[in-house]
Amino acid sequence: MSDFSPETRNSAWWSGDSRRAASGKAGEVILTKLGKMEIPDLSGIEAVQMGHVMEPVIANLASEKLGVRLEKIEEALTHPKHPWLRSHFDYHGKLNGENILVECKNYNAAVRSKFDDSGLIPAADMAQLIHEAAVYGIRNIYLAVLFGGQEFVLIPFTITDEQKEELIQQMAVFWGHVQAGTVLPPETPEQARLIYPTGLDNTKMASRTVEEACRTLQVVKGQIKALEAQEAALMTLVQGYMGECNQLATFDGSVLATWKNAKHSERFDSKLFQSAMPETYEKFVVNIPGSRRFLVK
Repeated sequence: MSDFSPETRNSAWWSGDSRRAASGKAGEVILTKLGKMEIPDLSGIEAVQMGHVMEPVIANLASEKLGVRLEKIEEALTHPKHPWLRSHFDYHGKLNGENILVECKNYNAAVRSKFDDSGLIPAADMAQLIHEAAVYGIRNIYLAVLFGGQEFVLIPFTITDEQKEELIQQMAVFWGHVQAGTVLPPETPEQARLIYPTGLDNTKMASRTVEEACRTLQVVKGQIKALEAQEAALMTLVQGYMGECNQLATFDGSVLATWKNAKHSERFDSKLFQSAMPETYEKFVVNIPGSRRFLVK
């Protein structure tokens, strides 16, 4: 079974899961592992593809800067005491007689300000480093980052036993939800629909906080509706002025707007299929439960 198959990914808590949890998405990870939410397919995203392309280049830069030979780690490892805690890795080597890990990242230059050579990095990256160090059983790990394809930064970290234990305890709480089949409170409306797909024909009394939230939500929805109407009016004015032109610019050449045709695409026309082969169409018609509709009165 592949390390990247849904079954394997959902059978343990991986460093990418700790990364997402540190970003405030623990509920999403739990829902995914319980089969209530699909694992996002990132394979077609160019930034992800370029990350794989640039990984060996970044590793070479780290190898030269450290003056050590780095080797790619092909297999996933499991924590010796916590079998639910697993991790993939990028590269490892030996420096001054000690094993080290190197985590390679290819980031946009816009996020450079979130990183500091003194060790200030986003919580998601830090959680991933601690997770990997804990599973591999080492202290020294390096974050090798190429920003915007131009600036290379290598940041060393010494991960303490206290940091490892703290992360393991935090992630154990989330893994406990997976094992028990329970979830965290919803973080988004989409998660709320997944957690509570069907409703019961009863009424729940609102708390003072929830009552106030409903009243505020009414105001917000009214503001959104007004802004959407304003947006539509402004778009109509600009598009009507552009007519058949694809681009709108100022006299000094600054582009104000574009209005271009998307590439042609193909899709399955179910109505055409139904009219051409009605008997076959009926064989594939299935009942889909109605989704819950949320309305603020």
